[in-house]
Amino acid sequence: MNAIVNILNQQVTSVGGNPLTLSDILTTVGLVLAFYFLARITTRGARNFLQQRTRISATALRLSLQMFSGFMLLAGVYVSLSALGLDLSVFLIPLGALSIGLGLGLQSLAGNFVSGLVLLTERTVREGDIIEVDGIMGTVQETGLRATVLKTFGNTEAVLPNSVLTSQRLDNWTRSDRILRVESFVSVAYGTEVEPVHQTLMERIRSHPAVLDEPEPNTFLVELGDSALRFRILYWIDDPSQRLSSLSEILQGIHEDFAEQGIAIPFPQLDVNLHNRLASSYLSTGDQGPSPQEHAGRDTVGNTTNKEDTNCTATDEGREV
Repeated sequence: MNAIVNILNQQVTSVGGNPLTLSDILTTVGLVLAFYFLARITTRGARNFLQQRTRISATALRLSLQMFSGFMLLAGVYVSLSALGLDLSVFLIPLGALSIGLGLGLQSLAGNFVSGLVLLTERTVREGDIIEVDGIMGTVQETGLRATVLKTFGNTEAVLPNSVLTSQRLDNWTRSDRILRVESFVSVAYGTEVEPVHQTLMERIRSHPAVLDEPEPNTFLVELGDSALRFRILYWIDDPSQRLSSLSEILQGIHEDFAEQGIAIPFPQLDVNLHNRLASSYLSTGDQGPSPQEHAGRDTVGNTTNKEDTNCTATDEGREV
């Protein structure tokens, strides 16, 4: 027994002139572990209490408890070092240098942490929301202190830094409600009666099971284009995940309805006016025209003839004089 006591009291090292024994080190580790388990027990009890007694969101609760756990661990380290009788001022210079290095190297991490606090306080994003940011659309699975996890409609999990959510445009499709407007455009040929087109579009839109009666769907003639009459269709759904599927099915049905009723869907047309007399003559007679070799020969003969005509004209003019 005395041997064990002697081993525990044997000096291992010294910090700031204070000797440290194995017993001191074990005591420090024990205090840190005690604060760690105390933090876990406290956060678990606080989570159960707050979930039952308050309306705090799950995201805010989780982030708050994470920060509380971090604070408890730091307090445990401080108490442990103080229990050793160490002068904590000896750690100020190393900690200052370390903080500068961490500040330079962990700027993005600090920015994400602050952005997480902003999301927590403003509550612009909540778990279960369908959002679109940086070209990525999905359902919010989790918001942490550093990043937010999205479950995309492609069944992948996208991890976005919180700074992206606060610095870029963010579209929250379900923040106030889950009702979403879908719109598209349909073109018909000139000469088509407008009112039957409206009726056909409305019947097809209202027949889809995902389309809501309120707000009411609608169609508008929005443009007299170069080669078509352009209609805009609008309808509302309450499941954002059906946005593309419903639009595809409705457009396919519109195409079938137009084919049955003889409504033409035009394609862009371009009128070309030819000012070259030679090309116009070939087009009027239906001739394919000369080959490039023949065309080059004709140009040579034509140039010679032009010279002869010029000489003759000059001679004739001389005779007239």
